[in-house]
Amino acid sequence: MPPPTIIARFRQVLGRALRETGQAVDRAGVWGITQANTTKTLGDPPYIYDDHLSRHRNQMPLLRRGMPQVSDDVAYIAPCSTLVGTVRIGPGSSVWYGSVLRADRCNNGMGRSPDEEVAWRALSKNERSSQRDLSWDGTANGGGIYIGADTNVQDGCVVTAVEDHTTIGDGVTIGHGAHIHSATVEDHSLIGMGAILSPGSKVESQSFVAAGAVIGRDVTVPSGELWVGNPARKLRNLTQPEMDKLKYQADEYVKQAMGQSNVMDLGGNVADELAPELEAGRTDLSSESQGGVHVEQEEVSGTQQATFKSERSESED
Repeated sequence: MPPPTIIARFRQVLGRALRETGQAVDRAGVWGITQANTTKTLGDPPYIYDDHLSRHRNQMPLLRRGMPQVSDDVAYIAPCSTLVGTVRIGPGSSVWYGSVLRADRCNNGMGRSPDEEVAWRALSKNERSSQRDLSWDGTANGGGIYIGADTNVQDGCVVTAVEDHTTIGDGVTIGHGAHIHSATVEDHSLIGMGAILSPGSKVESQSFVAAGAVIGRDVTVPSGELWVGNPARKLRNLTQPEMDKLKYQADEYVKQAMGQSNVMDLGGNVADELAPELEAGRTDLSSESQGGVHVEQEEVSGTQQATFKSERSESED
């Protein structure tokens, strides 16, 4: 894909100048209010400067590497998550606290049309390598991060696309602290907590990668299988009820995410529709709306862990 357009460059420079000017004026105003409201005499400690604005932006556009695009119908993007470069999030999906999705090694300049991006995404890894952005640093042959609908990326996950695209399908659950690097995860799969997917690996639909498992480079997990260990290996096939629970898990996270979608609105930390009930004295809202989901998920995880342990003991015997 060509470098960013002239319009995109101008918009980026102007936007940055306006943003930084506004922040500087705001800081000066806060400092002035502090001076006006504080009585000081000689020898007192210096003023405590209280910067009331957070400088963190969880969506980071890069002029030469693209801009995150999040569906208007997304379930929830946590304010302390980070989306960098060419990241696409589908409707109903959620990215939770502390997760980092970083696609900053691709030659996908801002300001290009959707058709141009589709053509760029269809290029093979070798074709993208031949079109490296040599005017920059010669390392822009990576890909983008594409996440489908109703998928949840849970707390503390790291997703990158250094070598190739990372593609995550619909209804996927990615457990806390998982790492996915230039890999493919198909629909209704579950990646356990702390699991690692190496570049070139592929998890086919309705599969389960257990917590802590490491899928090696260019390894494929066939559909409907449970893989465990480091290096990961097949333990057994999933039963039909277990595959049904994979979809259930993703659906429950969509509900959980929708319950938090408005908590960071300016002026309060609860959704507007809950405010009247809180004013009326209800204090059980959080446990009522979230506790049931949490318990059910824990029960699912506990049942699966018990099943996996029994399978292991039988195989060892």
